Amino acid sequence: MLQVRDLEVSFGRRRVPALRGISFDLATGQRLGLIGESGSGKSVTALALLGLLPENAHTGGSIRLNDHELLGRPERDLAPLRGNAMSMVFQEPMTALDPTMPVGRQVAEVLRLHAGAEAGPARSRVLAVLAEVGVPDPVRVADSYPHQLSGGQRQRALIAMALINRPDLVICDEPTTALDVTVQARVLAVLDQVLAAKGAACLFISHDLAVVSQVCSEVMVMLEGRIVERGPIARLFVAPEHPYTRGLVATARLDLVEPGARLPVVEDFYDRATGAAVPQ
Repeated sequence: MLQVRDLEVSFGRRRVPALRGISFDLATGQRLGLIGESGSGKSVTALALLGLLPENAHTGGSIRLNDHELLGRPERDLAPLRGNAMSMVFQEPMTALDPTMPVGRQVAEVLRLHAGAEAGPARSRVLAVLAEVGVPDPVRVADSYPHQLSGGQRQRALIAMALINRPDLVICDEPTTALDVTVQARVLAVLDQVLAAKGAACLFISHDLAVVSQVCSEVMVMLEGRIVERGPIARLFVAPEHPYTRGLVATARLDLVEPGARLPVVEDFYDRATGAAVPQ
């Protein structure tokens, strides 16, 4: 369903590289995690897929969604696809939602823009989707402004907005980072259920391996704009092959650290200067 081949992104006159020839496929209904530390290129990947890179970006390679090339297409071709064929759940709902509009109107706007829905049918559909994503009082939430809702309610509204038109591809860019652990678990459970019901493919971006493992069955590891490893989560968490992945897994497996021992860091496994594994 999604085919990315040799995708390169650089910025500015000096063409500072952000993505260095990454390639991956995503099948219909598949959930693929993308992990890596801050600055590794995860969010740039998401923006490239959506065609939302800034004007000073230089791109190369290919992005095909349902066998249609996206890279290099004009904005008039890409705009109708966003919210329809592909959508995104952003990291921080307080900045993603318009503070001047009730949440229900913002979710309904997706229906009006892409499906031409009238106000009445759109309202009914919005309430139904808010209920699907676990909002306990859809009418109250729909009529509320973002600042009147909790972080979990705002994030569920974003999930409803992303899924209301049944897109083929949903990109989640660290959607639970701003939530506390309890609310995060509830939102992830809702996302898992709704993705399964809609049959949408998902690219789930995070720096948290434990979060990715709750949603995805397979994961890619990104380092300095490159995909250094991909595999099933069950294998990658137990027997990672790349030294950088071993470092990431080690920092997440604190249950294996003896009390009083020094906590592991990535540099214990991977030398950033040489790109080589550190002898164990």
